[in-house]
Amino acid sequence: LQISNLKDLAGNQLTVNERTIGICEAIGTNDLVFNEVMFENPDSSAEYIEIYNKSDKLLDVSGLIFTTRKTDGTLNTGNSIPNQTLLLPQSYLAMTPDAEKVRNYHSCPSESNIITTEWSTLNNESATLVLTNAKKDTVFDELTYNTKWHHALVKNPKGVALERINPDMPTQNSSSWHSAASEVNYGTPGYKNSQFREISSNEKPEKFVWTEPEAFSPDNDGVDDVCFIHYKTDTNGYVANALIFNAVGVKVNQLASNILLANEGFLTWDGKTDKGKNANVGVYVLYFEMFNPQTGFRKQQKMPIVVSSR
Repeated sequence: LQISNLKDLAGNQLTVNERTIGICEAIGTNDLVFNEVMFENPDSSAEYIEIYNKSDKLLDVSGLIFTTRKTDGTLNTGNSIPNQTLLLPQSYLAMTPDAEKVRNYHSCPSESNIITTEWSTLNNESATLVLTNAKKDTVFDELTYNTKWHHALVKNPKGVALERINPDMPTQNSSSWHSAASEVNYGTPGYKNSQFREISSNEKPEKFVWTEPEAFSPDNDGVDDVCFIHYKTDTNGYVANALIFNAVGVKVNQLASNILLANEGFLTWDGKTDKGKNANVGVYVLYFEMFNPQTGFRKQQKMPIVVSSR
């Protein structure tokens, strides 16, 4: 709804002249996902959890429970999302015990959606977050985060959020998550993640493997921090191996070992070696091999990947 040229009797122009309205629809099991988590807050800010509405629907998330799972598998009491909390399609919602403190610390843009809720302190090492309905009989998303998922450059994870690279990537996979960039003070609560990347590609279908980008800078600045290795198969049943070698032929990382491929998908390399250290700046070689155990058919490809410092 947009309103123009509306003034009051004193001649004051209406400042907020646009509102989005809609009819709420039922929440599906794949509509909501965890998108960011600050589980060890900086001293001058607060912890937060962010969820994302993947659907094309307006959702009423009032009364949903965000909680953690106990070691015996049962759920803690958790906290309820306040009444009259609506979530627009493809939009974000960050929940925290102090919305204003979080907003100021991260210098969030005006469109960031952050609310203050009741809170239970998150574990600084690892915990299982669960988003469920009020009756706790429907789980919308579940994430077991770990401080080891942070980028190797993050020596002290305090005050650094984990961001999901893309909402369509699987929740429970460390490759789906990345430390928030330093340029946003290590967090983007309530708006688009600093590490967000599109995972679709317009590459020609005759290529069975390609990289995006060919040169990346894994320095945690929010720009090309991860290299995506896309693949596309011509039939089901392929198994793949993917290795990274340095310029003199020494293996520095084994990205995949006999993994069963989908029809199309991708792997990611964040610039780390097998030892968890950052790879030096330079040219590396990706060796990608896929074979079909039933037919014996094999495809191999070598291609350069450049680790740069921008």
